[in-house]
Amino acid sequence: MSENIENLVLEQLRALRSEIIAFRAENQSEFSEIKHRLSRVESGIANMRGENTGT
Repeated sequence: MSENIENLVLEQLRALRSEIIAFRAENQSEFSEIKHRLSRVESGIANMRGENTGT
């Protein structure tokens, strides 16, 4: 019986590890996209400031 419990615990730990890995990968992808979009917004603001001071 103890062996069955150990196997069940190990199975659950493996499932949790897989979910954590998938969660990290998804968040990393979304974080990269957010950083890219923020960079574009910052560039746009910098361009607008340059245009406003140039006139």
